[in-house]
Amino acid sequence: MTSIKDVLLGQLAVEKGYLTKAQLAEVMKEQAGGVTADPNATVNPSKAPRPLGTLLLSKGFLKENDLVGLLEEQAKRLEAIKNVQKLQKVDYLFGQLLVKHNLATMLQINKCLELQLKMAEKGTTPIPRLGELLVEHGFVDKKTVTDVLKMQDKDVLFCTGCGRQYNVVGLEEGKAYKCKECGGVMLKKAMLETLRADETTFGFEMPTEER
Repeated sequence: MTSIKDVLLGQLAVEKGYLTKAQLAEVMKEQAGGVTADPNATVNPSKAPRPLGTLLLSKGFLKENDLVGLLEEQAKRLEAIKNVQKLQKVDYLFGQLLVKHNLATMLQINKCLELQLKMAEKGTTPIPRLGELLVEHGFVDKKTVTDVLKMQDKDVLFCTGCGRQYNVVGLEEGKAYKCKECGGVMLKKAMLETLRADETTFGFEMPTEER
């Protein structure tokens, strides 16, 4: 079975124009043991497949500098995928609440979660949160997202300084919250222009000053 690293490396190589999708498919078929460069050679199924990068080098699709650049980008995207998977643990609970209250279907939730992963694989930043994607695709409206966030004891705070937005759990009355990024004043609105959230955090983790 092809590893996620090799799948991503192949995708990047095609994106950068080093080879076509058809050429990549042939190389990956060879890697999996379907064919070999030598038609008279026998395939040893117990032998570990050669790394995709090594195969692309040996076939002249890549030079060493090309491979280094692709591996650096691969590492960035793998980290992005890892971060999205963490984010999705929170977003999935949000989606479950929507389904429980018949505000969205599980099919709609899964579609948007899959989109998040695809965006991470393509290097898209920032990755939209589940609520933002659901609104974008017309599955729910902004008010529904805001109402369900409140069910989770979450408020969306907006930084007047840098524009960063946070989903914050457990805000305390009487406290003025400041942005973790720039120290700017945070505002809570019943309805924001965008549902983007750059981070989910807890009220006690946010810098504050007494009103």
